[in-house]
Amino acid sequence: MAQPPAQPRAYAQAAYMPNGAPPVSGPVPGARPLEPNQGRVQQIGHARVLCIADVRGNLRQLNELARNAKADYILHTGDFGFYDDSSLDRIAEKTLKHVAQYSPLLADPLKADIARSGPQSSIKERFQRERLPLSELPQFLNKTYKLEVPVFTVWGACEDVAVLEKLRSGEYKIDNLHVIDEAHSRLLDVGGVKLRLLGLGGAVVMHKMFDNGEGRTTIAGGQGTMWTTLLQIGELIDTANRVYDPTETRLLLTHASPAREGLLNQLSVTLKADFSVSAGLHFRYGSSYNEFSVNPSLDHYRGKLSASKAQFNDVWETVKHEVEPAVSENEAQNKLLHLALELVSKMPSTASGGNPFGGGPPNGQVDESAFKNMWNFNLADAA
Repeated sequence: MAQPPAQPRAYAQAAYMPNGAPPVSGPVPGARPLEPNQGRVQQIGHARVLCIADVRGNLRQLNELARNAKADYILHTGDFGFYDDSSLDRIAEKTLKHVAQYSPLLADPLKADIARSGPQSSIKERFQRERLPLSELPQFLNKTYKLEVPVFTVWGACEDVAVLEKLRSGEYKIDNLHVIDEAHSRLLDVGGVKLRLLGLGGAVVMHKMFDNGEGRTTIAGGQGTMWTTLLQIGELIDTANRVYDPTETRLLLTHASPAREGLLNQLSVTLKADFSVSAGLHFRYGSSYNEFSVNPSLDHYRGKLSASKAQFNDVWETVKHEVEPAVSENEAQNKLLHLALELVSKMPSTASGGNPFGGGPPNGQVDESAFKNMWNFNLADAA
């Protein structure tokens, strides 16, 4: 019987590269891969970290999600539901309408009724307090419920500053709840990896950078909303410098996204973060990226940072004559202010020049390691 003609096999052709590139040699027959365990992924140790955003007061959902994912730890990026039984009296009507509209604790007909309320209509007067539960936090404070795994969270843009101050002072305490902020970092052992958690909560609003609102300590907020201040950024830099250990993997936990906030982007570089985890964009799905993957050039990335720097400088030039004398008599605050201003000063002023990664570039070369190696994860809302 005649044999059919042999079919051409692309992989058996002579080794060559298109477009005039030099020939390359293929793998040696019988060669073994250099990766351990034949390149297969191995699980070493046993620890799982679940990252969640925006539970919006539905705190029992944390336990459910932890059980489903078999998680040992939970990282949460804000809009946690830091409201107690008295928060309703302090929250502004506009903020209350927003919180109620997206709350997983309210029935859909009630949310629709609230959404139809006119701008002059008072939600607090129209609805009984019992029908407006802002959060399950009170039931966790009185130990009706408990968190089954350690939860590490920053605060979001819609929280009660008075509740955060009580948690920081120790007046409020919930087992397994750890608030990560500019003054407190945490170190986790995750399968043999030392994971350093650094965090900054609240919205990034340039014109509020020097306003503490109703906050009586260093936490800024008021009427049911919270934001970041420049002194908090300075204190986070100071905290990160004091706990620096090159053997640790650093994770920056923020509510606002470094993808949209150039100031947070520069902060993550200054903190030498390996990863950032954030929320605040309210997408249906999560996303992961590094700056190299989403910017067509380094100049494009510089442009994002320089625009943020210009926004900040517009505010700073307006208020610095009041801020500098106010902090000059407080040595600690003066130090934190200068740490934050130093961060801003390292941001490029134009898209075509400057080293966005800090320090002097040796021999005119810019260290682009953070541009390519620092990964950012933005989470979808849980609620």
